Amino acid sequence: MKAYSSKVALAAALSVLSLGAFASTYDGECTDQPQSKWMSTADVKARFASQGYDVRKVKTGGSCYEVYANDKDGSKVELFVNPVDASVVGRAAK
Repeated sequence: MKAYSSKVALAAALSVLSLGAFASTYDGECTDQPQSKWMSTADVKARFASQGYDVRKVKTGGSCYEVYANDKDGSKVELFVNPVDASVVGRAAK
């Protein structure tokens, strides 16, 4: 039983590490505009959905929006987006 729980713990640790390989932060600036000029997260989500993305989440990260989605091919993407005009300024490396 002890060997089984060690294997389960190892599998859990490896799955967390693989998620970390996708996680990233963008260290650049997306905009210097005040938040009053930013698009809503719902509008950003709709914009990317209209481009064929299956958007899972849009969140604020510093001066950027982070868009978590699947692209047209079904691959997971993390995009760093200017919140004023929804332009992509960076991508997380997989």
